[in-house]
Amino acid sequence: MKRWIFPGFLALLFTAVLLIGLVPWDRVLPEKEELPADAVEIGTLDTVQPLKGDYTIQYDDPDDPEGGVTVTYHVPSVGDFPMHYDSIDDVPRSTTMTFHTPEGDFVVLFGDGDSVPVPVAENTSTEWAISSPGTVNVEGDPSYCRTRKGDKTRWVIYLAGGGMSLDAYTAEQPGTFYTTGTAWNGIWNNAFFVKEESNPFADWSYLLIPCDTADCYIGAGQFIGVRGTFLNHNGYENFTAYLDSFRRTTIGVNAEPEKILLAGSSAGGFGAAMLASTVCERFPDTEVTVLVDCACLSADWQRIAREVWHAPKEITDRMTTDDCVTDALIAAAETYGDRLKILYLAVENDATLISYQNYIDRGEFVYFKDARDHYDRTLKAAVKRLREEVPDAGIWICRRSPAEVLTSPMHMLIPRFGSRIDTGSELLTNGLSWVWNTVMHDDAPPLSYGLDGFLDD
Repeated sequence: MKRWIFPGFLALLFTAVLLIGLVPWDRVLPEKEELPADAVEIGTLDTVQPLKGDYTIQYDDPDDPEGGVTVTYHVPSVGDFPMHYDSIDDVPRSTTMTFHTPEGDFVVLFGDGDSVPVPVAENTSTEWAISSPGTVNVEGDPSYCRTRKGDKTRWVIYLAGGGMSLDAYTAEQPGTFYTTGTAWNGIWNNAFFVKEESNPFADWSYLLIPCDTADCYIGAGQFIGVRGTFLNHNGYENFTAYLDSFRRTTIGVNAEPEKILLAGSSAGGFGAAMLASTVCERFPDTEVTVLVDCACLSADWQRIAREVWHAPKEITDRMTTDDCVTDALIAAAETYGDRLKILYLAVENDATLISYQNYIDRGEFVYFKDARDHYDRTLKAAVKRLREEVPDAGIWICRRSPAEVLTSPMHMLIPRFGSRIDTGSELLTNGLSWVWNTVMHDDAPPLSYGLDGFLDD
């Protein structure tokens, strides 16, 4: 019998290794996981009880002094400490976590020689950190933003794109109409986000907020789909929580930055326009520039925002036409005057937005000629209104023919900054300079591009 023990052990070990190799460790995990209690040794726990609020954890890599990740969690207590994972990866056989709290620092050691899963983030050499101040996504799982500390008095707040849910049917279509997780797709490698000399905003503090509540960042309630799917449309609550946490950890609760660039692409562009007034209200002494990128659709926005997203009344009251973005920008400009600057980016014949427009018009999420014409009319009306009512707004239209759209569709221009794309009048490589000059210079309104002949027909 004994002679079979060792071969049997080897067989079990081989099977375990094989199964481990089949597990997709890099997948996004929707469920919550807790740190095993028997894997934790807490040193000075008694001296810092009770612990509540935001805690920064440094996961150190003993084999790489420059390695490790920094994560900020909102935790109710150390005794009930939730570990929420973006994804799983193999980490050193033991890991040290240092909790920085108002009551003092204490160290948590976990791992007893086995590989332990921890949240995966960029190496700290990239200077991006993850923060989740009690925020959740549309499915109720933890929602994470990314931050990079720089100049305390100058901020970039970027709202990512990721679609939207408009009704009970789209609520049941995650992955088609909207995203649910914090997928960034390496956006920080783009010219607008890199910490390099080529980016004039490189030394500013950055707050990147994910599009994972399907409500263009303005929801404050729950919604049920046709098959009973329960959606958390809490984008407005997440936005304010991220903003408050970023303010607290960057500059202090009662302090204000000198300048804020609030930018957003696609659904994030809708959010940037509709939250511009919120940012101006929260920072009454701050100069704010709002940069809206590819956010133009015609719909009954007040009904959608009120009945589906449960947006705050002060936001829905500004929706007076079928173009909520232009409504919000004009209202903010009228209220805050010279303290607010406006930049508007759009793509002519934007295939992605045309597909959404066709769903709004006909119930089918496909590119269709009539929807293209509808989008064209809406975009031209938006440009005309902005030129008439906000003459100091900078407008950049990327001119694209229907044939170009079908062969090389384009949507969202901020992630393409730095690319040598001919927009019809100017290369997109100049996009960053256009934004920088608008933010920093008050002596002249920003230039506009792509408007020659745009409103003629």
